[in-house]
Amino acid sequence: MTKIVTMVAAVDGLPTIEETDAMLVELNRLPRDPVVTDLIDELLDFRSLLAAAV
Repeated sequence: MTKIVTMVAAVDGLPTIEETDAMLVELNRLPRDPVVTDLIDELLDFRSLLAAAV
């Protein structure tokens, strides 16, 4: 989880779609538990909003 925390901390403002995708890749590498699953779901929702705004 350390790598994902570092990625999020490096984002200044709203993440780009590319940054969001990189976070999703890292989350997909983690064992699935309710916390990781919720993070993935929320990040996918956020990515959808970013894509709609472009």
